[in-house]
Amino acid sequence: MSANYKKDVPPLNYIQIDKTIKKAYYLQIKDSIKDAIQKGVLSDMDKLPTEHEICEVFGISDIVVKNAYKLLVQEGIVTRVQGSGTYVSTRKVFRFPLKGYSELSSFESYRYQSKEKRIILFEDTLGDENIHLALDLKEPAPYYIAKYIVLVDNAEVLLQTLYLPRALFKGLMIDDIKENNLPKLIERRYGYTMNRVKSGFHPVNLSASEVLLLNTYKNAAAHRVKTTIYDESDTIIAYLDTLFLGEYTQFEVLNA
Repeated sequence: MSANYKKDVPPLNYIQIDKTIKKAYYLQIKDSIKDAIQKGVLSDMDKLPTEHEICEVFGISDIVVKNAYKLLVQEGIVTRVQGSGTYVSTRKVFRFPLKGYSELSSFESYRYQSKEKRIILFEDTLGDENIHLALDLKEPAPYYIAKYIVLVDNAEVLLQTLYLPRALFKGLMIDDIKENNLPKLIERRYGYTMNRVKSGFHPVNLSASEVLLLNTYKNAAAHRVKTTIYDESDTIIAYLDTLFLGEYTQFEVLNA
């Protein structure tokens, strides 16, 4: 199995071409792949065979396969990654409001059937200088790290890394992260007021570890949002790094 992708190419036995009928070969290939996806033979991020492989099996020209894949891309069923290959792409596109922080972190405004927060790391550490600066710690001081995947309708959509100063969140445990969204954790569990938020937004390519966690392909594009949260005394109480999968997320700018 390749370290860069979810799984190897499935056996090429789901494509059917009948050369005795008038239906164009490229349409038969396209329909075979769509049928395999609908029946669960192929799933999201499965790698499809190369044009050469299909040509070799069925004795057809590469333009036939190119036309089939072109139609599948146009229908949003597959995606082509330069230098890598062609992949099934059945994950939904999710839309998120960029209206204030609470919607972004708590997901209460998202009208999706199911939302899940899957924690993969919880740590109490002195960490590195960059995080000390992000949290405005005057000297090296311990802080908590919580890293988690957010799934919407069973699809990996976000990777979030939360940093909290230990001095402000004494006794924090992994269950606090599991059971509370961020506004509830900060305001109800620890009694702070989220007074203002400062965010930076820029595009990135995912690292190898992020690709594995978000179940996507190598060097996939993402939106990174770095958010600093201040209390009423303008003290930094939290720093959040959020990665949105670029291909599957869109943002809506809503009026206040």
